[in-house]
Amino acid sequence: MKKGIAAPFLAVLTVASLVFVPVIGHAGVQQDLQKQIDRITEQEAANQKRIQEAEKQQTVLKGQIEQQKKDYSQIQQEIAEQGKVLSGLQAQITTVKLDLMEKGQEKAEAEERVTSRDKLLKSRVQLMYMNGSVSYLEVLMSATSFSDFLERFQNLKTIVHKDEEILEANKADKEAITLKEAEIAQNLSQLEGLYNQQTAVVMTLQKQEKQREVAIASLTRQEQEQESISEEAEAAVEKLVKDKQTLRNKLLEEQRKEAAKKTGKPAQTKPPYSGGKLQWPLSTGGTISSEFGYRTDPIKKVNKLHKGIDIAAPKGTPVLSADEGTVILASWVSGYGNTVVVDHDNGLVTWYGHMSVISVKEGAAVKRGGKIGEVGSTGDSTGNHLHFEVRANDVPANPRSYLGQ
Repeated sequence: MKKGIAAPFLAVLTVASLVFVPVIGHAGVQQDLQKQIDRITEQEAANQKRIQEAEKQQTVLKGQIEQQKKDYSQIQQEIAEQGKVLSGLQAQITTVKLDLMEKGQEKAEAEERVTSRDKLLKSRVQLMYMNGSVSYLEVLMSATSFSDFLERFQNLKTIVHKDEEILEANKADKEAITLKEAEIAQNLSQLEGLYNQQTAVVMTLQKQEKQREVAIASLTRQEQEQESISEEAEAAVEKLVKDKQTLRNKLLEEQRKEAAKKTGKPAQTKPPYSGGKLQWPLSTGGTISSEFGYRTDPIKKVNKLHKGIDIAAPKGTPVLSADEGTVILASWVSGYGNTVVVDHDNGLVTWYGHMSVISVKEGAAVKRGGKIGEVGSTGDSTGNHLHFEVRANDVPANPRSYLGQ
């Protein structure tokens, strides 16, 4: 049991389990019993306030968890999108690297051409060296005829032009290779820079994703703690109701004894409730939407005993007491929301939960069919309905057998 709420609950249970101190005379006993009932009622009110505070905190935590989950989902989506960007950049990098390899091959081929041309020029220079220095004019003047002169002139012109072409081609190839290499290297550098930037973005997103996971886990633990408080509170309230019922029965017994003493007749006692048809707890219609028995709780998603039946009906539909009795609880109960509990004497108690409005107060006497509240969807509820329970000698029973359904 949690520290913040344990002390009040223990105080309640202590009060509820007090050994009734004998008092001389029935009036004294009745006063003592009534004081114990009043103390439990006061403590009950304080507990209900704490329960509502715990459930408000639980609602806040649920909202925070939902927001964190939305953020988490958004981050995962961004990571997926950035992953696509990274894949695209990686594909571009691969393409550029292949292009760089291709240009490298072209460079090797160009360098091979340059080397070949260099060899050609060197061989020509070597030939000229071996044959002596011969001027272009001497070649022309040694022509034997005019046609020979023209032919020699054309050949010399071709040689000069070819040499010029070789020199220009060498220069152009070298410049083109250098320029293309620089262009590819720059492109590759830019792509790798973008890739590194995107990688950093993904790493940041992954860090945020991890932070959201931690936050969700932390908030979920807090929510579970509040849920545990609510469950403990619900159990404590049920114990309070049971103890108040016990005290009330003792008080009624003392009242009967006092009445018998005054009249001189034996005290009248009612036999334990043995079953029978209770009145339908709604003024009009309603459909049973969930039966008594074990089921998967629609809110907590766990398998647990559904202690009553759920009757679906429009909000505001009057809720009626299934039989005459005394209201022993009229307040908020964890899980049940706005709740009324009616004691019908001799072991029979009925519970009415999730109401939008409570129309009676604790201690009030109600008639069979008397209005005690209105249908709603308070507490752990997924829609407007009445949760109706029948407890015989503190044991939840199927209401159908008591309603004749």
